[in-house]
Amino acid sequence: MKCWLSAYAPQGAICVEGVHFLEHIHSLNAISLRVLHSPTNLQTPRHSIVAEASLGSPEIRHALRRHRAAGVILEYLPHPDMETIRTTLQSAGLRHLVIAQAAIPVTVCTHTFDHFVELRSKRERQRTRKLLRLVDDADGSLCFSVITDGAQVAPLIEECLALEQASWKGREGTAILDKPEDARFYRQLAQDLAAAGLLRLALLHDRAGQLVAFELCMAWDGRLIALKTSCSERHLDLSPGHVLALLHIRHCCADPTISLYDVTGNGLSPAPHLLRYADRQELLWRVILFAPGWRGRILQLMWQARLRLRSVKRFVASRCG
Repeated sequence: MKCWLSAYAPQGAICVEGVHFLEHIHSLNAISLRVLHSPTNLQTPRHSIVAEASLGSPEIRHALRRHRAAGVILEYLPHPDMETIRTTLQSAGLRHLVIAQAAIPVTVCTHTFDHFVELRSKRERQRTRKLLRLVDDADGSLCFSVITDGAQVAPLIEECLALEQASWKGREGTAILDKPEDARFYRQLAQDLAAAGLLRLALLHDRAGQLVAFELCMAWDGRLIALKTSCSERHLDLSPGHVLALLHIRHCCADPTISLYDVTGNGLSPAPHLLRYADRQELLWRVILFAPGWRGRILQLMWQARLRLRSVKRFVASRCG
């Protein structure tokens, strides 16, 4: 959280009972509403907060009044929190919406890697064995490594950022290096994770030593969370992203401290290439708390209209498809 606030909110944040919020403006035509928003963005899902400890408290109501806010929006909350949050909000008499926001592919790593492979389809098993030979054979064309040492992080992170910049993300202007605040966040996060012993930087090099794929991950509470990944487009014939994911899963299966391999994402329909090695999907949620009074009522109407419009678009898309 310190890294995130330093990169994206250097002016500071509002703190309510230990939970940080930023002020955002939600607009509809001539109407502008101030909203207290959890500090997150598309690249950093699931900032840990203790929502149930704060949402039902008088302090949140005081904060809404003090900042003339129409509501509070919390994003990327993990599934186990939902029932507690619903109960808390209902008992507090607060109007709210709970919306599924993202589906995260998760691979169970408490079994052997051979067991993982056996759970795949026959076609995937054959492809997995073929891809792993690129690394396992004596004359294989790829080399795998996992970095945790903070002394090696800075130059390797620069290699990773340059690799992503050279991909389609760089051409579309969505790579980390395209935004100074993104680059600042990931550089500092990698250093801080390494210092805390939580960094897992999985790398794939060719035999000439050129980086062809990376996964920047955080080990947390028995879960390996992939925060950022990319691969070289010049090596696509080797399927470097797929190879690296398989090797990292195999590494996790041999690590007794890791039980889940978690590929973060921001939509409810994960890409097919992420699902090929997932054992299940976990939902993350958006919780919107509406302030008492006219501001909260208008914000609620805005969100209800947005959800209805989204449903109509999906219905039209399904009919057209």
